Amino acid sequence: MKIIINENEKGQISSQHEEIDRSLFNFLLRRIKVEERDLGTDWLGDKPLRVTEYSFEGFPGFGFNTFNNKKQMEYKIVEMLVEETDMVGEWFFGPHNVNNPERQKFMKTVRNFLNFILSEQK
Repeated sequence: MKIIINENEKGQISSQHEEIDRSLFNFLLRRIKVEERDLGTDWLGDKPLRVTEYSFEGFPGFGFNTFNNKKQMEYKIVEMLVEETDMVGEWFFGPHNVNNPERQKFMKTVRNFLNFILSEQK
């Protein structure tokens, strides 16, 4: 048996499963600062190496760049939110809270934010 789903139903299903915290997403989006830099000059006809640096206004020391992998970027954002804001409560900490729906929503939001800013740069 084959089930056919139209585009509208597909959007509704994905929005139900991909619920994110809009206030957290907008908090991160308002503070992100993206800066592109060249590392070196044109050498033997090669293009200069470019790096994109991401930092957060008001949170010095919690930036990352394109040399970091996504897990390191995710860790930096979570570290910033835990240490510098009151957005993270007791529901976040401890191995017994890994399946907490609030924690899962928080982590999905951080991952969606990373996917959004990294896709904008390509």
